[in-house]
Amino acid sequence: MIFIFEQVDIDNEPGKYRMTLRDWDADEIRKIFSHWQRLMIDKDGWNSLFVENHDNPRSVSRYCNDSDEFRELSAKLLCLMMTTLAGTLYVYQGQELGMRNVPPEWSAEEYKDVESINYWKKMNNMYPNDKEKIDFAHHLLQRKARDHSRTPVQWTAEAHAGFCKEDVTPWMRVNDDYKTVNAEAQRNQNDPDKLSVLQFWKRGLANRKEHKDVFVYGDFQVLDENDKKVFAYKRASETEAFVLALNFSKDEVKWEIPEAAKVKKWVAGNYTAGQPDKPTSGTITLKPYEGLLATSEI
Repeated sequence: MIFIFEQVDIDNEPGKYRMTLRDWDADEIRKIFSHWQRLMIDKDGWNSLFVENHDNPRSVSRYCNDSDEFRELSAKLLCLMMTTLAGTLYVYQGQELGMRNVPPEWSAEEYKDVESINYWKKMNNMYPNDKEKIDFAHHLLQRKARDHSRTPVQWTAEAHAGFCKEDVTPWMRVNDDYKTVNAEAQRNQNDPDKLSVLQFWKRGLANRKEHKDVFVYGDFQVLDENDKKVFAYKRASETEAFVLALNFSKDEVKWEIPEAAKVKKWVAGNYTAGQPDKPTSGTITLKPYEGLLATSEI
């Protein structure tokens, strides 16, 4: 099994320390995952699949948009991708809830990881009178510190997010959004038109298990080599096939379905609990951070 780290280095400045930052687009996500998907299939290898762990910020904050408007959609978009790629899938604690980075308003003193503490101390020692550099250092902590994946898991809307008793102080402050982003609320959500992030993950994992010959062991084909916003690919076994179209941008995108997709029916998406109403050929509109799954001809 191969553990790749290119996807968690995607926002690093090339060749530089992890605590750097740069912009990227869906083209880079496509290149990373398609390279390793294809290589492991061709060389009879095996992929590990992860976008989040204890040494990285929250995936919904890193790869998509963790605003109140787009957090759930972004978490579901990542779920669609991760549950339909070949290999062994790892889901990190809180990822199935769409937990996000701590708010920008938190002071640097809230960060407890030794890397964060040393980085903040170093930047203040090097640039004591440079407000611009210190502000950027704080911004970088909010984007990339390891602390984000180490806040207490948000179980309920009770004190400390139900992680510990009210009279016990956890090692780190609970993310401020715990009253609305927690396992209990998502488990109990009862909306026929909208799944919670947790419910979406459960459905995605069940679908992966049901169609494991396609999603775990099947073939992989990139469908669009040039789009800078949409990562589209086809997964197939000897008996069935599926197509994914994932818009990794905050823009509404007009996407032309490639002939090789051979879409039969759109069966799932992150904007509705039911089946998306989209054309199966020609040009379709993908909303911001919209992801679609379709059955396809082999």
